[in-house]
Amino acid sequence: MINAISSAGIIGNNNFASVSEAASDAKFAQMLKDVQRKAAAAENKHVVSEKAKSKADAKLKEACKGFEAMFLNMMYREMRATVPKDEFFGESNAMNIFKDMRDTELTKKIAEGGGIGLGDLLYRQLAPTVLAQEEAMAKSASAVEQKS
Repeated sequence: MINAISSAGIIGNNNFASVSEAASDAKFAQMLKDVQRKAAAAENKHVVSEKAKSKADAKLKEACKGFEAMFLNMMYREMRATVPKDEFFGESNAMNIFKDMRDTELTKKIAEGGGIGLGDLLYRQLAPTVLAQEEAMAKSASAVEQKS
């Protein structure tokens, strides 16, 4: 009898908490679905990997990929520096050079495959300016040709 009263009291007191928790769970579930939908939409849309529209666009995409590769390479180098050196076998200078070259090629491949999105972010930020400059140069060149 005491258990029934105490459990009823607990249920009565937790009604607001349980409703609040259910609402919070529903809100979280909706946010999670939105994030998953956006991630799925953006998953295969690496702007830097798409075909370039012009020569300046191609140069910008290549520069963005290169910057991302350089950033990832620096990050790998710093991460490798935190790993303790192999004191038992030792590390030769040749082995360090090989690891550095391997990391460089690895980060280039990562950047070409879409990387962490830094190249895409840079491209989206810089493309309007670069493409507007290219259009302006093309218009001025055509205006000069018309005057001739």
